[in-house]
Amino acid sequence: MARVIMIASGKGGTGKSTVATFLSHELGFKGKKTFLTELDMGFRSIDVISGISEMAVYDIGDVLDSSCAVQKAMVVSPRTKNLHIMAAPGRKSGVKLENLKGFIDSIYNDYDYIILDTAAGVGEAFNAALAVANMAVVVATPDAISVRDARIVSDEIYYSGIKDVRLIINKYNKETFKHSGFEDGDSIIDACCAQLLGVVPNDEQLHLAAMTGKPLVSTDISKKVFSSIAERIEGNHTQIVVK
Repeated sequence: MARVIMIASGKGGTGKSTVATFLSHELGFKGKKTFLTELDMGFRSIDVISGISEMAVYDIGDVLDSSCAVQKAMVVSPRTKNLHIMAAPGRKSGVKLENLKGFIDSIYNDYDYIILDTAAGVGEAFNAALAVANMAVVVATPDAISVRDARIVSDEIYYSGIKDVRLIINKYNKETFKHSGFEDGDSIIDACCAQLLGVVPNDEQLHLAAMTGKPLVSTDISKKVFSSIAERIEGNHTQIVVK
């Protein structure tokens, strides 16, 4: 049975889709059968980040309205055969998110992990993910607005009944953090009220990889960070490295 993980954020621009995509790949690299899809209808991005935009002919909207078979909309990642990807539709309206639970139930036993990249905020996509997830990861950047909104999202998730709520601090830069208004990382954790899963650096190589759809190289710090995050999701103890 799969762990269904929703990746959420309070505001846009936190890098949530980048986190969802590279984390899903790391789980696949570790031999875990993983399914990644996005629920931000009309604003697809994981196809570009994953380097499959030319292969993604169908999307989750087509599956939810039963206009194509599930396998037609799934694309196997060119980086690992263990990751199957289904992009969001280019259209924003007419997507039957009420059918998401039935779809997830139909693939639940086929995967170790199902990763749902939700839309920012607490709208329809967020609520659809809440109905099927059993774990949540909130992505925030180290600034007052993002952290405040992350707390709102974290509370919504927790009071919905999902008790396993984790935090990823993204786009961390040691120098700019001095001006963030936070004393240290612990103050962000306390403000978000979620257990820290990892700290992703503000890394130019990660940004370029996401823009071009190319994989991170093994020596890149972000590659090591996402690998460690995947290990912690697996229940293995690894030290959280802050660069």
